[in-house]
Amino acid sequence: AGYGRFGQIVSRLLNADGIKTTLLDHDSSQIELTGRFGYKVFYGDASRVQLLQAAGADEAKLLVIAIDQRDKAVQMVKAARQFFPQLSILARAYDRSHAYRLMEAGADVITRETFGSALIMGEEALKRLGYDDARAYRLMRTFKWHDEEGLRKLYEVWGDDHAYGLRVRQNVEELEKVLKDDSEESVEDFREAWNRLRGIEA
Repeated sequence: AGYGRFGQIVSRLLNADGIKTTLLDHDSSQIELTGRFGYKVFYGDASRVQLLQAAGADEAKLLVIAIDQRDKAVQMVKAARQFFPQLSILARAYDRSHAYRLMEAGADVITRETFGSALIMGEEALKRLGYDDARAYRLMRTFKWHDEEGLRKLYEVWGDDHAYGLRVRQNVEELEKVLKDDSEESVEDFREAWNRLRGIEA
């Protein structure tokens, strides 16, 4: 649902491996364009249960929500969770606050729209500063894991400003400690694993 710059990439990845997708979008010109390439497309408000049903939500395995409208995305998660309980729901979040709302609505997987690309740029920045590939990748993956765990923990106190503020500070301190305690030995272990993965003799 939502065949803009984000949804297109997800759909292209799935289709590249032979996974059939059905596209829903409220932009008639986008629907017309994608229809020419043989995609199964539906035009309209993707948060409406009737449209989801017409598009085959009853038989679908998963629903990817990549629409721009934040409130509509939350509505769509709620509707899909209520009427199509077999669906695994993946939703794009505009930011952290929107991620909490999507989690509350019942989404199974939340992806913040700029998080992945920012991580990739951060990894590249480390390399430009002299970090080798394995070290830069390890730091990026550690940061990613810690941030995603932090998102889940912060969701538990979302709405309580005082508790949320304390948890944010705690999360930052924990991340700094994890990165600081990252020993050279573990870095060497990771470098060897990285090289094996790439088929290079360590």
